[in-house]
Amino acid sequence: MSNVQNENSAEVVLLTGTGDIYSGVTVDRKLLAKTPALFERQLEKSIEAWRQQKRRGIWLSIPHDQTELIPTAQKLGFVLHHAKADYVMLTHWLDESDPNQLPSYAMSTIGVGGLIVNKKREVLLIQERFAYVKDYFKLPGGCLNMGEAIEDGVEREVFEETGIRAHFRGILSFTYKTEFRFGHGDAYFICLMYLNEDEEEQKINFDPLEIAVCQWTPLDEWAKSLENHPVPITLHAARTAINVLEGRETLLESDLIEVKSRDKNKPSWFTTMYRNKSNDKK
Repeated sequence: MSNVQNENSAEVVLLTGTGDIYSGVTVDRKLLAKTPALFERQLEKSIEAWRQQKRRGIWLSIPHDQTELIPTAQKLGFVLHHAKADYVMLTHWLDESDPNQLPSYAMSTIGVGGLIVNKKREVLLIQERFAYVKDYFKLPGGCLNMGEAIEDGVEREVFEETGIRAHFRGILSFTYKTEFRFGHGDAYFICLMYLNEDEEEQKINFDPLEIAVCQWTPLDEWAKSLENHPVPITLHAARTAINVLEGRETLLESDLIEVKSRDKNKPSWFTTMYRNKSNDKK
């Protein structure tokens, strides 16, 4: 018997997975058939079963070593959603009575900058080796890693770029730019940071692959003149930091909030809220 005959006579295992509150299914990738021919039969029958079950959105993750299955999924109505190093995600909206309500993939990157003030009231500034703006002293920082908190990310970025161990105190302000890299938005959080008493004498040890200059500069001097700020974001951040240090403004500080599921079988989860805590002390 030929391989084609074997595939045509092979038993089809329906695809199943994890359901969600929107009547969707995230398919268990371990159940995917091994060849495009078997997969086509499997997916056709699975789509039929999902329609009978009144499932709406289907999330199909195809591993990086089975990408030959992707054209078959597209042939049967699936569209590309996003890709990572180990898989490609496709989706199919089955509910013909409603428009597709499946969310798009991540629409923004998140950057952080650390405004570190030492006991001499100096701020740590850098000049990047590869910069869009000439002679621009800016705050050390960078992009968050996947799954990384703002607090952890800004502390990591500051240390990687400057060699200085500093600690998150709160958010001074943030910016948002639409149509940034690959058409995504870009959120940039400016964080006020501090040094512990035993960390004040740390030596700068900047990364020469990224940074051309790294130095401490008097905060008040840096905040006085527009000439020091070809990009005015840093001017506003410097002046806001001074107002916070002198008690005229307050930071957005982090607060861990527990969210309890209405489903008793599912555990609660936590999210971080950044808020003005000054009223908590009254």
